[in-house]
Amino acid sequence: MTTLNDLTITEFRQVLDGYFAKPEKRSKMTDEEIQDLAERLNKKIDIPFIRETREEKILIKIILKIDRFLYDNLPNELYDLVRSVDKGISDAEAKRLINRLSKLANKHINIPYVPESMEYVAIRFVIGIIINAARKAWDLKKAKKAMHAITIPDTKKVSNSDIEGLIVS
Repeated sequence: MTTLNDLTITEFRQVLDGYFAKPEKRSKMTDEEIQDLAERLNKKIDIPFIRETREEKILIKIILKIDRFLYDNLPNELYDLVRSVDKGISDAEAKRLINRLSKLANKHINIPYVPESMEYVAIRFVIGIIINAARKAWDLKKAKKAMHAITIPDTKKVSNSDIEGLIVS
């Protein structure tokens, strides 16, 4: 296992470049992943008074905010586990991270045109997919498939136990 002392100058500079990346580079998801997540989320929630095509554009912006939030609040080495099937975090760690990151993200991400309960559900859904994809033997495809089966509660009557159900076990 490589230690900090074993890092080459190039590897060390890569760590620094990732940490000090410009705002427009503070993202880990691809355009295709963002669009796919927006389509999936659009099937799960409805933003009042907005047509479907505009709703999807709004959801893309929400997902971009969440992706930047995760880039800023998770070590990139952990965020990169989304693309690794053989390495990953434990199921218990995934649940803990989904809970903590969803609450923290909801405090930092404010979307004034979306009702607060719906905003939290959207944040929880996206973070749930990303963190579940970082689990051992999981990837984005498996996480998206598992989250597709979850029923999002009516956001007007959402409770904490309903929100807890958004964690895939």
